[in-house]
Amino acid sequence: MNPETAILKASSITKRYQMKDAGFASRRAILTAVDDVDIEIRPGETLGIAGESGCGKSTLARIMAGLLKPENGTICCNGRDITTLPPPEYIEFRRQTQMIFQDPFSSLNPRMRVGDIISEPLMLSGMLSSSERRSRTESIMQTVGLSTEHYQRFPHEFSGGQRQRIGIARALAAAPSLIIADEPVSALDISIQAQIINLLFSMKQQYNLSMLLVSHDLSVLRHVCDRICIMYLGKIVETAPAAEIFESCRHPYTEALIEAIPRINRQAGPKRLLLKDDIPSPLAIPAGCRFHPRCSYARDICRSSEPQLEHKQAAHMAACHFSELLVKP
Repeated sequence: MNPETAILKASSITKRYQMKDAGFASRRAILTAVDDVDIEIRPGETLGIAGESGCGKSTLARIMAGLLKPENGTICCNGRDITTLPPPEYIEFRRQTQMIFQDPFSSLNPRMRVGDIISEPLMLSGMLSSSERRSRTESIMQTVGLSTEHYQRFPHEFSGGQRQRIGIARALAAAPSLIIADEPVSALDISIQAQIINLLFSMKQQYNLSMLLVSHDLSVLRHVCDRICIMYLGKIVETAPAAEIFESCRHPYTEALIEAIPRINRQAGPKRLLLKDDIPSPLAIPAGCRFHPRCSYARDICRSSEPQLEHKQAAHMAACHFSELLVKP
């Protein structure tokens, strides 16, 4: 990773939570949400993070956005650690880095009118007059497919898809350089998901944005991302250009996720690879390779030695002792 080419770079990020032990009121268990993760977003790039629920991808996204503080590690924006920025520069980082949340029903203030929700970042910046804020807000609303007649309405008067458009408009109002979208379509009907994904992709091109897109759905990331990171139990286990992930994945977990994607015309062939059991609890991460209890390729070394994320090809990294077994002849 080259920090000079990264708009946002996370190094050795770790985030743990103390949880009450259900069996012992006085005992505290440690939940590891993110475990020593390195990740970067390059200018103009769309980076995807995929994984099952509970793997830590949303926690990582909130850390990248500056909404959560990591236990260890650093977040650098354009080469500068955001935790050491003076207040004016940190405020500018928060303006430049906007987040779209997973749930369009709880991420909007129900007591604020839509126009006020979208224009709030403009008001906080203090750079525009009231009439200028109104004009810019209405322009952004039209850009994301909302009518200016909706300006005075409240969030409860809108559908889920419309609420997510409001969230996108709010993020765009601050004129950011980076948008972090945490599962932006998972709470929406399938008929609306494509519209929101297409809107995000259109906004990225129109405003020349960088984007971090978190999703459990690899088929979504496949069509909009330049690179994809696969996350499992708090670790990045594979990262590569999107095309390479699907053409020649190098981690068994990635292989299983790809095989799980529904297909209309699946060709006859070997039986689909299914994951064994459920994802282990982050309160009790397995020793060695954390994926080995569910892996059909697991050997003795996998149970005792944790593989490191290393280059398998020029731009392709994976954390697996037996990556070569996945290479198609």
